Amino acid sequence: MIQWLRDLPIRRKLMAVITATSAVALVLASGMLLAWDVVRFKADLRDDLETLTTIIADNTTASLEFNDPAAAAETLWALKAKPEITAAGIYRPNGELFAAYEPSGGAGLPHGRLTDGLRDLEGAVEIVGPIVLNGQRIGTIYVRSSVAELYQRLRTRILTVALVLLAAWLLTFLLSSWLQRLVADPLLRLADTARAVSAHQNYGLRATPHGKDEIGVLVTAFNDMLSQIERRDAALLSAKDTLEHRVADRTAQLSAELIERQRTERELEVRNDELEQTNRELDDFAYIASHDLKEPLRGIHNYSRFLIEDYADRFDEDGRAKLETLTRLSRRMETLIDSLLHYSRLGRTDLALDEVDVQEVVDDVVDRLGISLREQNIEVRIARRLPVIQSDRVRLGEVFANLITNAIKYNDKPQRWIEIGVLDAPGAVGGDPSGEHTFYVRDNGIGIPERHLDTVFRIFKRLHGRDRFGGGTGAGLTIVRKIVERHHGRVWIESRPDEGTTVFFTLRKGN
Repeated sequence: MIQWLRDLPIRRKLMAVITATSAVALVLASGMLLAWDVVRFKADLRDDLETLTTIIADNTTASLEFNDPAAAAETLWALKAKPEITAAGIYRPNGELFAAYEPSGGAGLPHGRLTDGLRDLEGAVEIVGPIVLNGQRIGTIYVRSSVAELYQRLRTRILTVALVLLAAWLLTFLLSSWLQRLVADPLLRLADTARAVSAHQNYGLRATPHGKDEIGVLVTAFNDMLSQIERRDAALLSAKDTLEHRVADRTAQLSAELIERQRTERELEVRNDELEQTNRELDDFAYIASHDLKEPLRGIHNYSRFLIEDYADRFDEDGRAKLETLTRLSRRMETLIDSLLHYSRLGRTDLALDEVDVQEVVDDVVDRLGISLREQNIEVRIARRLPVIQSDRVRLGEVFANLITNAIKYNDKPQRWIEIGVLDAPGAVGGDPSGEHTFYVRDNGIGIPERHLDTVFRIFKRLHGRDRFGGGTGAGLTIVRKIVERHHGRVWIESRPDEGTTVFFTLRKGN
């Protein structure tokens, strides 16, 4: 229906809208009036029946009292003045029919005891009421009335309403045919002007001015638009020649730039190939160098152990201590080489980015470090469930493993704990609530002096003796920062000596 109206000419559309709206309003109003008339007629019928039964009941008390059915029947036959009454009867208290009114063709009266009340039947209404004398029920009155008059009245009303609706709709149609011109004619003239402008590309045409209503505002705005387009065309034509010259000059310049760019791109491709070859050679060199360096170190370590085990009785205490030192230094050197090789590969290995549940990663790291945590009697706290982010699962595990390991090592308190969490609230330190998460690993350990907060990120830099707090290479935080930066994040430390350390780092949120 809406699609059909949308495609009609505006004249017919206005007439259709006006006549359809008027018809719907008239039908609704007439329907409500008819419904109210039916309801009111039924209510009046019930009131009349109740009044009629009350009067008959009062007039037949003497007949029942003196057992005079003829008098009661005479009273009932007075109902023939109301043709809608199809049957009436007086009953004794035991349900026996005492007197009856049954005009020719009427339906029969019911038998037996009747229940008081007003009931709707098919095509009729019946009422049963008591006949009372001195507060005692001495009989029952029954009256049945036909509703044929209602149906006849309803048919008459429907015919009358239909005629009125038809006359009103015709009048509405005629008025809408005349009044729609007030809206349609200015719009049609405006449409004709728009077609002429479009067909001839003549922006000097103008639509005929209208009144001050919305259509008048539309016509004025349309004419203003044509004026602006006309001025703009003139400006464009005046600038056309200049633009053509500029385009020609720019084309020549771009051609030269394109040639230069192609040459630069070729050079970049050669440099990239050379850089990739250099990276591969550096990777191979680092692997071979680490392998070649670690081989003699393993020999030094093993022979040192052999000397300690096989010739322990030939060395004094100082000699054995020096051999132990040699063994420890060779092992430390091997660890440093492994850390250096791992760090060098971090910058050249592509990240395997995926949706990673950080909670699962932390649970796995804590499980792997479970023995150390239990030996040091350290409590691990996770403030709330950690989110899912876009990250490299293995590298993220390295970050948490290094930070938790440091928190285990650098703690001399009797009651030790490590807290792992994420800050997402607006204004959180270092966090961007719209694009990244800020994670942290906090402990109550020995802390770091403020002047060393940047120093600890330097590779192989330790603030304590090489054997204090479990030793180590000093590469853990350097590796942490490298991995976080590969994820386009940042890492920083907040700490006070003897109060603990908090390491913050940011990572992008998942998709």
